[in-house]
Amino acid sequence: MKTLTEAGAAWPELEASERGIWKSTIAAASQALGAASRVQQAVGQTLKLQRKIRDLRDELHKMEAERDVYRELHARTVDELHQAVDRSPAEIKRLRAETEALQIRHRAYKLLVQHYARLGVSIDPTVFSEQRSRVQQHILFQRRKGIPVSQITVDDIAFLLR
Repeated sequence: MKTLTEAGAAWPELEASERGIWKSTIAAASQALGAASRVQQAVGQTLKLQRKIRDLRDELHKMEAERDVYRELHARTVDELHQAVDRSPAEIKRLRAETEALQIRHRAYKLLVQHYARLGVSIDPTVFSEQRSRVQQHILFQRRKGIPVSQITVDDIAFLLR
C-alpha cells in the first residue's frame, strides 16, 4: 500500500490555469465560510437580544400587574378615607381641636424653655406651671388676633414671666 507522500508524488502536475481556478475556488469557499461565521454570530446576537426582550417584556407585564394591584389598593384606601370623613365629622372636629391645643401647649413649653435657657435659670415645677398657664393664655389671645402660633417669640412672652 502506498503512503500519502508516495501517492502525492504520483499525481499529475496541474497547469497554471487550472491552479488559478482552484485558488479562486478555495478563496471563494474561504470567503463563504467567513460570511457564514459572521451570519452565525449575527444570528446568535439576535437570539440573545430576542431572549432579553422576552425577559424584559415578562418583567414589564409583572410590573404592570403589580402597579394595578397598588392602584386598586390606593383607590380602596381613598374610598375608605372619604367614608371615614363622611361618617364622623364630629370626630374630625374633635381631633382638629385636640391638635390645636397640643400645638399651643407645645409652643408654650418651647417658649418657656427658651426663656429659661436665655436667663440661665433652673426650672421650678410650681413656677413653671403658673407661667405655662399665662403663656398659653397669651398664645390663645394672640391667635384670636390672627397671629399664627409659630410667629410668637420669646420676646413676646418675656413681660409675662417677670
